[in-house]
Amino acid sequence: MSDSDEARASDEHDLGDDALARVKTKHKHFTAFARLRKDGRVNVKFRDHAFKISKYLEKTARHTKPKAPLGETFTSYNKKFDSNHQDVLGKFTGIPRINIAIHIVGSRGDVQPFIAIAKELQKEPYNHRVRICTHPVFKGFVEENGVEFFSIGGDPAELMAYMVRNPGLMPGLESLKSGDVGKRRKDIANILEGCWRGCIEPGNGMGHRKTAAEIIHEPDTDKLFIADAIIANPPSYAHIHCAERLGIPLHMMFT
Repeated sequence: MSDSDEARASDEHDLGDDALARVKTKHKHFTAFARLRKDGRVNVKFRDHAFKISKYLEKTARHTKPKAPLGETFTSYNKKFDSNHQDVLGKFTGIPRINIAIHIVGSRGDVQPFIAIAKELQKEPYNHRVRICTHPVFKGFVEENGVEFFSIGGDPAELMAYMVRNPGLMPGLESLKSGDVGKRRKDIANILEGCWRGCIEPGNGMGHRKTAAEIIHEPDTDKLFIADAIIANPPSYAHIHCAERLGIPLHMMFT
């Protein structure tokens, strides 16, 4: 009996005899066995052919002409891209100017890379309106770089201190006793609401919060803002809910 016959016999034996029904499927990459047991459970077993495929690729590679080293290929591509940079960007001319809200929760190191992204999206040929929605402590840092700012509330120093005091999944006993957990819940609630406001409100989110009636009668329509897309880092939490509510694209990233 060959190795493959032994393996097949072993597979079928492992499936047992107390089956109401059996199914066998054979594919070029795998063979699957399934049985419906009398107690209602389903047993499934796979035997993949990855080993055979890897040996085939290894054999094929011996007869393939070697390509240029990665460094050489990348260098030539890079030179070609630099020479055609304007042609590449030219493909994006004439597209609609959209409003992009960038949600960021974290430290200055989390905010800084998104400022570079925002500045690029504001430039030719994109010309998008970009608003960074983050903690009020970073207002000056964002605006001095020529990017619109919106406050979502929250204090990054307090958030970091809480994380240091509670490095695990569950908060420590001292945090529970001191009321840290309840305070953090309130902070997160404010941040969630701030992210939503950053998608739909004019202004910078600080000071007087305008009512719907005030927003509707805003004399300067250029100040109005409704997000057409959202970019966010995962800890801002509200991102997917805001995007779903507005029916707009969302791109999440850790920088």
